Amino acid sequence: MSLEVVAITHRTAPLTIRERLGFSPDDQVAWLREWKSLATEIALLVTCHRTELYWIADEPGSGRGLEWLAAAAGLPVEILAPVALRAEGEQAVRHLMRVAAGLDSRVVGETQILGQVRRARELARAAGTLGPVLERLFSLSLAAGRTARARSGLGAGGRSLARLAVSAVSRSLGGLGGRAVLVLGAGEMGRLVVTELRRERPAALWVSNRTAERLQAIAGDGDVQGVEWTRWPELVVEVDAIFVATAAPEPVLCARHFDSRVRPGVVVDLAVPRNVETSVAQVPGIRLITVDDLQDEPGSSISQSPYKCAEEIVERYVRRYLRWWQARQLAEEIRLAQEVIEELCHRELRRAFHLITRNPEKASEIEREAAASVARKVLAPVFQSLHQETNGVAAALRLLASAQR
Repeated sequence: MSLEVVAITHRTAPLTIRERLGFSPDDQVAWLREWKSLATEIALLVTCHRTELYWIADEPGSGRGLEWLAAAAGLPVEILAPVALRAEGEQAVRHLMRVAAGLDSRVVGETQILGQVRRARELARAAGTLGPVLERLFSLSLAAGRTARARSGLGAGGRSLARLAVSAVSRSLGGLGGRAVLVLGAGEMGRLVVTELRRERPAALWVSNRTAERLQAIAGDGDVQGVEWTRWPELVVEVDAIFVATAAPEPVLCARHFDSRVRPGVVVDLAVPRNVETSVAQVPGIRLITVDDLQDEPGSSISQSPYKCAEEIVERYVRRYLRWWQARQLAEEIRLAQEVIEELCHRELRRAFHLITRNPEKASEIEREAAASVARKVLAPVFQSLHQETNGVAAALRLLASAQR
């Protein structure tokens, strides 16, 4: 049994490929159920910067996960293979724990990834594909992420993609004070953007969302105005900046929305798949920013001390998981060995019983021979192992001998 991961991330894959793998939560559950018969356990982590498939394989190095992702995205395997990260066993464990700690994020130390890892676990549960091995891995990865942030100071100050986006727009416009801003989408990312925008105190802040419930929740305070989804296009000509972060699988903001606009402005597409038509970048006076354009601000890089501390904490959790994995594997091996020995004993007993019924006067001799036969067959692989490794096997033999006294 082998733990494997195949990951398509911002480190190697362009947005044009990643957005093909930007599955919605419903699609994630559907694909997990589709793959359920192909793996013992399976989970899918999807964010704007990564799509990662974790599964338990009967044979290591099968590479099947890449084929599953390619089929789900409608892409040839040859397109994904050069940009895919693949890992097994300990490396796969370490990868997820570093991801949960924010060490592999575009914005190092960002906190949103913890919620995304938690959601991946919940979706796998809903799909019925989360077993004890991945359950333990995701739970310990979440614990590693929380502990790394709490004890190292990594991510202090609420580092996030939303803050990076708002800062980029603020620099582009020379500040957001006195500006008008529109946010499309009131999901997790939309709410984070609104939180960051409030700190900038824009003159007007509008939010629009397809569902009224989420819109009411985010526009409850006086400084945020809710706009019906059918009416937000009217505001495009009035605002200085537009942040787009919906769950739509296709663009919602197009070049035609700017036909009557004459003022310059900034549009930020925080969605994967992209929610803004690429042609918007050609609109005169409009600057289009995508998630791949967002980089840490100059001078805001993480110092080595918190980073190193977080890495050390992650390593402790990696070792903790591996100890659990080894204990589980050993327990399984013991169970299988016990089944084999019990079956061997049953065979020898049946053989001995048959011989005794035919030769009752030799009962004692037959019993001793049956016992010796069982002992020889059980200890044969142990004696073979003694030629390769002595300490562990010898200790096990001493324990076995003492248990019979």
